Amino acid sequence: MISTPIRRYGAAILMLLTAAFSGEVIAKTHAQTTSYKAHTSSHKHSKTLSSSKKVSSKTISSKKVSSKLASSKQEYSRNSAKSSSLPDLRKYPSGTPRKKAFLRTVMPYITSQNAAITAERNWLVSKQYDNRWSPTERARLKDIAKRYKVSWSGNTRRIPWNTLLDRVDIIPDSMVATMAAAESGWGTSKLARSNNNLFGMKCAKGRCNNGPGKVKGYSQFDSVKESVGAYAANLNTHPAYASFRKSRAQLRKADQEVTASTMIHKLSGYSTQGKRYNNYLFAMYQDNQRLIAAHM
Repeated sequence: MISTPIRRYGAAILMLLTAAFSGEVIAKTHAQTTSYKAHTSSHKHSKTLSSSKKVSSKTISSKKVSSKLASSKQEYSRNSAKSSSLPDLRKYPSGTPRKKAFLRTVMPYITSQNAAITAERNWLVSKQYDNRWSPTERARLKDIAKRYKVSWSGNTRRIPWNTLLDRVDIIPDSMVATMAAAESGWGTSKLARSNNNLFGMKCAKGRCNNGPGKVKGYSQFDSVKESVGAYAANLNTHPAYASFRKSRAQLRKADQEVTASTMIHKLSGYSTQGKRYNNYLFAMYQDNQRLIAAHM
């Protein structure tokens, strides 16, 4: 039988061995835990860096896109500014490519001009039998009468409706485009390039202010739009084209369409060649009718 002191001694040794073993296990566990935490922290840090790089990359990419968009807007702005004047169409091969480039340039201004005229004409028609005029409407009528060179006293009971409606009317888009092409050589003449003058319009005596490099004796315009507007105003107001306006008014009264094929033959006084000029314009219109229609 084992004595009590020996049992106590053995128990003490067992406890020491157990404590030593537990300490080793705890140390290993702590080391593994520390290693895992370090690995996890490193992994998270790596992910953070990776995510940061991605964000940075997206930011750079976004900046590039923004830069490109800004550049595009600036380029568009520059092109728009340039497009107000007639571009050098001689760089296009003669024939269809040049004609298309010319029509792409001028047709938007022609259709826009006629749209503005139509809007004013429709307003006049709507007010023709209206006895009530607000101050704003009266001012608008006064402005239209002034621009179309129609004398009006300001009395709304005595408005020269016939003269106003004879003048405030369109020139068919195809006719305007044909005349612009004929007079400017599809935009290549010096007059067109230097003066933005597409219709061969001469200055009134004493009103020519041509600067260096401009064709003297002919009207000078700041833009294609201004040239188209001056041409429309010329045909709609100048005494030389009264017969043109009368023929157009007769078509309106007969409820017939105002077309290029009809109105080209009604134009007189624009050229010293007379009917030969009209025949030339008509032939040119027929040859390019489909091309012009495609750009309207």
